[in-house]
Amino acid sequence: MELYVVPKNAEKYNVFDKKERRIYKISKKKFAKNYILHDASDYALYSMVQTGVGKKPSFKIEFNDAPFMIVTCKSIYLDPSLECEGQGMKFVLKSHDRMNFEVLKNGTKIGTLNTEKQTNNEAKYYINMEDKSFDDFIPLFAVCIDKCFSSMNK
Repeated sequence: MELYVVPKNAEKYNVFDKKERRIYKISKKKFAKNYILHDASDYALYSMVQTGVGKKPSFKIEFNDAPFMIVTCKSIYLDPSLECEGQGMKFVLKSHDRMNFEVLKNGTKIGTLNTEKQTNNEAKYYINMEDKSFDDFIPLFAVCIDKCFSSMNK
């Protein structure tokens, strides 16, 4: 599975497949702090809210208004990484440069999430993952990376 997550106005993200079709839309609710992940037919799948700020931000992903997964930034400077735990799953996103992340699920590498600069100096995120390991909430990991590391990557 290859997807591209493209930020738009820091409050919206579009997720495209390699044929340039929009698969998901992630948008911030007006007057709220949470982001909603919609599928191609505009059905709301997951919501995400930033619960911690500072050097180690954290996020909560919800499914049907119930907590689904907690995403925690473990390190920003030395070995940048995010940990995502919930529903009997543990994802770890590891990097050495805050740009290219390995995605591990329960200790096994399942793909990568890489950052590339666009011509307007904004980031574009490439998700390359095994089809059987992909789930709908994975594009929210790119939003977490954007919120944690984008200011340092400019």
